[in-house]
Amino acid sequence: MRQKSGRRDLSLIRSSGSTARVLNLALVHERYGQTEDYLNKPLFRNPRLNRALILKHAVRPHERDLFARPVTTATKVILPFAAQELELGGVSFMVGEIRFERLLMDAVGGYTSEADLTSDAELLRVMAALPSFDPFLLRERLRHLGVDPARAYFEIAEADVVRTRAFVGREIAQLVSVAFAMGGADAGGLSQRLADKLMTDETAKSLDPLRETLRLSGEEYIEGVFAWKGFLYYKWLMDEIRPKLAEFKPRFAGLRITGATADERRDLAEVRRGILNKMGLALQRVDETLLEYGAAFAALAGGQPSAFREFLLKAPSLFIPIGEAVGVIRHVESFWRFRFPDAVMPLMDADEAIEVLHDFESTMAGIEFAQDNEHKLAS
Repeated sequence: MRQKSGRRDLSLIRSSGSTARVLNLALVHERYGQTEDYLNKPLFRNPRLNRALILKHAVRPHERDLFARPVTTATKVILPFAAQELELGGVSFMVGEIRFERLLMDAVGGYTSEADLTSDAELLRVMAALPSFDPFLLRERLRHLGVDPARAYFEIAEADVVRTRAFVGREIAQLVSVAFAMGGADAGGLSQRLADKLMTDETAKSLDPLRETLRLSGEEYIEGVFAWKGFLYYKWLMDEIRPKLAEFKPRFAGLRITGATADERRDLAEVRRGILNKMGLALQRVDETLLEYGAAFAALAGGQPSAFREFLLKAPSLFIPIGEAVGVIRHVESFWRFRFPDAVMPLMDADEAIEVLHDFESTMAGIEFAQDNEHKLAS
């Protein structure tokens, strides 16, 4: 267990809230800690861990000895000294460190039972294996494990809601005339207000005409709207990712490596090609899935809600493959941008290149969408 010395980092996390790379449980507790759902269905069994900050972290050179095997990224858990005063700092550890469970127990102040410690440690390992904390991927992965915490843990990050606002408003503008029998100058303002409600409060009374149009009720409606938000989120993410990938690909392919043998250079060039190929295959499947959503949505906008309703009810099963694909691709691109922040062609020594590129290779190999595409192409 280590004291968090970079206190500025925590204050920045507070200002940005949760993101795909940061799960801000301190903020969830602050907002929803007294609600019945939160009290009855906590994420972790230890109350202090349930107020932690959990983030995807690029492992620094001086931190590599903390692990039995070399890693380039890890999931860091930070327990603030004061949840509402993050600038005071906190204690931290990383999932998968040597003596990980001992560090967890010391950091949270102990467990009353071995079963609770085992449960929380296993849940942290599952979360560490995810490429991001995007709420749709996280929820489906936990549901597959039989873990069903309160809905408050799966809210879209405030920063992302703000950034997606205009995109979602444009997306649902087509529905205004169908669901609300309204057009003309007022339609744009109504679309934006509905977009805000859709992304932050799907139970709002103002969405009743939309609920009737979808012909969903009760839990089906809540699940259906959550699924709809998921596809809106992924469509927006793909719009954000594409220009970044256009810049990333030539810089990644053009990596210069020093101190490598001729065989190592050939091997690493092949690894880079394989990574880019897998990224392309995964992106193709993501696009195909989004097109399927688009066709169902077009039917809804055309006054035929049944196709969209059926799509929404099956959509959560797609969140794991699409979320993993988008998450891993974002991870590779953002790590590269973090490692090489300026515009010059990237340069690595052989040892670092071997470690980083093979880590990317093994991560990309686990993407279901890339595997499915390779199987299709082979057959």
